[in-house]
Amino acid sequence: MAARMGQELPFTEVEHERRIARARAAMVEAGIDAALLFDPENIFYLTGYQSIGYFTFQALLIPPKGKPVLISRVVNKYIAAITPTLGEFVEIVDTADPVEVALAAIADHTASGVLGLEMAAWYMTANIYEAIKSHAGREVRDWSGVIEGHRIIKSPEELDRMRQAARACEAGMHAALEAVRVGATENDVAAEMHRASIAAGSEYLGHAPLAVSGERSAVCFAMWRRRVLEAGDCVLIENGACIDRYHALQARVAVLGEPSDEIKRVSDAILAGLNALLETVRAGITSGEADAACRREIEKAGLGDRFVHRVAYSVGIGFPPNWSEGKTLSLRPDDPTPLQAGMTFHSVPSIFGGDFGMVFSETFHVTETGCEVLTEFPRELLVQ
Repeated sequence: MAARMGQELPFTEVEHERRIARARAAMVEAGIDAALLFDPENIFYLTGYQSIGYFTFQALLIPPKGKPVLISRVVNKYIAAITPTLGEFVEIVDTADPVEVALAAIADHTASGVLGLEMAAWYMTANIYEAIKSHAGREVRDWSGVIEGHRIIKSPEELDRMRQAARACEAGMHAALEAVRVGATENDVAAEMHRASIAAGSEYLGHAPLAVSGERSAVCFAMWRRRVLEAGDCVLIENGACIDRYHALQARVAVLGEPSDEIKRVSDAILAGLNALLETVRAGITSGEADAACRREIEKAGLGDRFVHRVAYSVGIGFPPNWSEGKTLSLRPDDPTPLQAGMTFHSVPSIFGGDFGMVFSETFHVTETGCEVLTEFPRELLVQ
């Protein structure tokens, strides 16, 4: 078993057992007899199981004893079969009612008692909740956010995967910036970014990276769209890479030709904020204090009204459509949450609106005395 687990999974058997034991301890503390999880990141964290098949009903049952049980569409049984942490796969054929199958599996593997549901998961729809609540024949209780909380502090093995992802991210960033030139298209830049990151070892990402230019760079979350790059353009590039579902992310901005005074002013302010954040972060300060260190520099430049984004969000495991762990932890104004060693963030000081937009970002790991910046690349406005 241990040899196979080492081949198939991104953690050791000992680590797997620790995570399951911690989840069960949290269940006992909450008065939960069994838990049903829907979040693919949490399922992966506990079992190492991964499939893009979560767009149909998929849930992980954690019974009081024994291995977790995966309830999913029948085509996912092949991946489940090579995931040795799963005790059983309960298949849902395309003509079956998924909730009926799930409730039968719950009855088979647990005695009557409180069922905890991961109600905040994106794939726990209102219809699924109402059907389970109506037909479970037992008390149903919200059990959201628990496993996400367990994921916040990264182990040395998790940090190692994020460092590997950072190297692949940097390869993509380098290739993307090499492709930035007058007459190229945003698609040319995006294609090189993807090619190099994947060639350097990245798997598919939890979120689409960005390669956008000119006035469209001023619109948050705009994507590449065949636009031809022109002299004077700002080109915003946010890249990511993933190793064993662990992400590292980085953003840079290039300008085609001599930058205007306004471009310099905005880039200087964002970089000052980013540097202040990275110099301030350490275990023991609060999320709000870290946010303030960055935000203060941008406000000094008179750009506070255009800085509407949180300063950073937790990052690690990600499945499409998201690479963020930000619903659990972010750096934001007045947040009293204390930072702890082992937390990992993507810092995203950003200015949107106007004639152009800019983001300079890094992925970093909080330490007792400061932080380790995982992504390495010149931290400056790049003039092409």
